[in-house]
Amino acid sequence: MIRITLNLSPEVEAKCRERIASGDAIALEQLLAEVFAPTVQALLQPSPNPIQQEDEFEAIANPLADELTDSLGPDVPTLSDYAVSRAGIYHEHP
Repeated sequence: MIRITLNLSPEVEAKCRERIASGDAIALEQLLAEVFAPTVQALLQPSPNPIQQEDEFEAIANPLADELTDSLGPDVPTLSDYAVSRAGIYHEHP
C-alpha cells in the first residue's frame, strides 16, 4: 500500500472543509484533483538513472568506508572465506 500525504495550504484546507460541509461531492472531487495533480505528475516521472543512484551511493559510502578503515587501524583481521559463506553464516540453522 502506498501512503501519500498532501500538505495543503490553509486556504485549500478551508475550501475542502467547506465542500465537505456542503455535501458537494463533485466540487470536492474537482478541488482534490487540482490539488493532487502535481503529486500525480511527480509519481509518473521516470525514476533517476540507476548510474546516478549508484554514483550518489558511492559518494556517500566511500567516505564512510574510509572513515571506518581509519578508525579500526591496520591490524584488523579479515574474515575467512567460510565465515562469509552461506554455510558459515547459517551454521546454527540447518
